[in-house]
Parts: sequence; C-alpha cells; structure tokens
Amino acid sequence: MRRALTTGILSAILAGLASAKTIPATEAEIAVRGTKYVSKTETGLRFQRHREDLLQLPQNKLGFNPDKARNTSGIVLAFKTDSKNLTLKFHVLSVNYMGLAFGVFENGRLTKEFKFNQKSEKAVLEFSSESPGAAPFEIALPSFADVEFQSLEIDDGAKLIELPTLGKKVYVALGDSISHGVGQNGTSHKTWPFLLSRKLDCELFNLAVGGGKISIPTADMLGDWDRIDLITILIGYNDLHFDGKTPQTYRNKYNELLDAIRKTHPETRIYCISLLYTKKPKSEKTGATAADFRKALAGLVAERRKKDSNLFLVAGDKITSGKNLRADNPNDPVHLGVEGAALLADELFSIIKK
Repeated sequence: MRRALTTGILSAILAGLASAKTIPATEAEIAVRGTKYVSKTETGLRFQRHREDLLQLPQNKLGFNPDKARNTSGIVLAFKTDSKNLTLKFHVLSVNYMGLAFGVFENGRLTKEFKFNQKSEKAVLEFSSESPGAAPFEIALPSFADVEFQSLEIDDGAKLIELPTLGKKVYVALGDSISHGVGQNGTSHKTWPFLLSRKLDCELFNLAVGGGKISIPTADMLGDWDRIDLITILIGYNDLHFDGKTPQTYRNKYNELLDAIRKTHPETRIYCISLLYTKKPKSEKTGATAADFRKALAGLVAERRKKDSNLFLVAGDKITSGKNLRADNPNDPVHLGVEGAALLADELFSIIKK
C-alpha cells in the first residue's frame, strides 16, 4: 500500500513537471523595457544600458568604470499570460557584494521579490499568478548584477498574450551610485528613479553608474533616442570628492553636458538636482564644499534658463536630510536607504507634477 502511494505521488510530481512548456527568451510577446541595447545569444538575451562602443572608451573620458555599468538597473521584462504557474530562468554573468534581487509586478503591483547571493550562477524565479484570468507581469531586473534571460515556463495549455503598445512618456536618469541604487539592497525596483517613473507613468532608462562623474559620452549617446520627455541629472558627489574638480570646473563640465543633451533633445524637460544632503560636505583634495557645488549649479541653470525654459533647478539639500540616508550603514555619508529613496521619489514627484 505504501509503495503504491509513493508511486502515485511520484507520478503526480512527474505529471506536474511535464505540464509546463518552455517559452524562449526571444519570444516576441516578451517585451524588454528600460534599455535600447539588447543582444541575442545562443542561450538567451543579454542587456546593456549603454552602447558597447561607449564602454570601450578610456575611463577618464567616459566618466565612469565600464564594468560597473554592465548591469541591469531599471530594466524590465514584460509579458501577459493566463498561466497560473510561472518560472523564469536567468544565467548570472556578474554580481557584486549586494547580490541580485528581482521584483515581480502583477497588474502593476509588486507581489513578490527574489534575492540571491553574490556567489549565485543561476537565478530561478518560481511563482504563481494571483489573478483569476490573464494578467500582465513585469520582472524588474537587479541593479548591481548582469544577467542573461534564458526562458519563461508557463502551464501547458496556457498562452502568452500580445501586450498593447506601451505609449508611455520616456524618462532618462543620469547620475552616479545614488541613482544607480546603492543602499536599496541590490534591487532596481526600490531605487528612486524607478519609483519616480512609476508615479509619473513613464518608461525609465536608468543610465546612472556607481562611482560616476559627469559623462559627456553618455549625453552624446542620447541621440539614439527618438524622443525623451524627461531627464533628471543628479551628479557631482564623485566630481567633488574623487575627481578634484573645483566649483568652476564642475560648472564648466556640467555646461558641456547640457550642451551635448540639447544637440539632440532641444525641448526635453531637464531637472538638474543639486547635491543632496551629505555627512561629508567638504573635499579633502580641494577644500571645496557641497554648498559651493550647489551654488555653481544654481548659477549655471539660472544663466541658461534665460534661453531655455525647459531647464529646472531642484535644490537637493532642501528636499533631503539625514533621514534619507541608510539606516543599515550609519557610516555611509551619502547613499539613500530604502525608505530614503522612496522619500526622494515622493519629493521629486511633487516638484515635477507641477
């Protein structure tokens, strides 16, 4: 009797395994959002936030470490299906100490999160739909890991349903680790640009890179976008502390950045966010302060606004404070915690929606 019962259970398990069908990563009904640079491999899809030729530039010209740019912050896989059970498989190409975290959105609502450690070579996301019928899903990829999407498994008899054209406004975030996502536990979906994009109902392209300084090549790359509706720029902390820029050289380089953007996107609304609250306001290299950099940016924006009404200044120190910083690492002088990122997104939404 026990043997028959065991055999029956095994048969049920095998039947359950056989009832799933595999959809390749390249299936047309699976949309990739948040990047323009997707490549097919023999085993799946790989993603880059920046064009490959840019990442081949010398680091001092590029403005950031290209290895830190090779990750999937802000990138989303989107599809619609009537399957009850779903499995997504990823191969991990690289990951830093923060590990890799995915967010699952169903009907626009975060329903599940997956976290893997930095030694993981594969990431398998298994979950069930909470909807009685067909539902749209979005999988937010990790912020500080590079993954290859290999396949989607759905119930045998279920189907993928073509998504409607997105038609959303386009939002590009430029910046450093504060925008890239340090402090949000390896997630994209808890970074402030992601949260802001959801509030504004925009498609996000997060081009921020940890350790980054003002990057003119990235601004030139924006010519690959036919239309950008909104750009936020939060850059300068690394320019102040690690690049030795004076307030004047910071202003000059920032002006060059804006010139490069305006060559291909003359009417896009640009929000220049000055340096946020920090517990390390003074550069040991130059003696310049965060306040000096804020003043330099304010003067630049005021000057350019005489001819550019779509350029706006946001005083970063006025909308942030110590409560935005990481509670899990009190020694971190500048990065936002999970709650701090959400607070910043709320503040910026209030400003931008006006």
